[in-house]
Amino acid sequence: MYIALKYKQTNIIEYVLYMWHIEELIRSFNFEIEEIKGRLIDGFNLEDGPRQELIRWYEGLISQMTEEGIRDSGHLQELHEIMAEIQYLHHSLMTIYQDKAYQDQVAKAIPSIDILKEKSDGRPRTEIEIAMNGLFGVLVLKLKKKQISESTQEAIAAISTMMASLAKYYKRMKEGTLSFPKVMEN
Repeated sequence: MYIALKYKQTNIIEYVLYMWHIEELIRSFNFEIEEIKGRLIDGFNLEDGPRQELIRWYEGLISQMTEEGIRDSGHLQELHEIMAEIQYLHHSLMTIYQDKAYQDQVAKAIPSIDILKEKSDGRPRTEIEIAMNGLFGVLVLKLKKKQISESTQEAIAAISTMMASLAKYYKRMKEGTLSFPKVMEN
């Protein structure tokens, strides 16, 4: 919970990836708060106040996931809304702001995103969804201590650079400090 709050304030991409991981953890514990307490929360050795707060946070997520009908798969509505904002920002940086540095990062990431798109389930997805799914897939592999090929590491590096920039722009947008460039190229 504390990590989620920190990420939400500092790096929205990390926040979404972290919350996707939390959703999967809750599913792996079959939505059983006692399992989550015993196998996850108790490992943090928290004082009673913070421990109870963390339990309530997990209970709230369990309830929310159940209410939103995403017990088997899918993501919280809040995360869909954030992803839509990120996609909108990406599109704006590419077309309205015409941020050259960001456009260059996207150009470097596109070949990797295209490869991931070919390997996906065929459902239409945005570049940002594909990039996020790729980052999450690598995160899961790392958590499982699986080997990640050199080509995958290179592909994810380009995507990570693009998404890190996008996270910084998102933070500036939320702070109200993102402004149009003085000179536009269109």
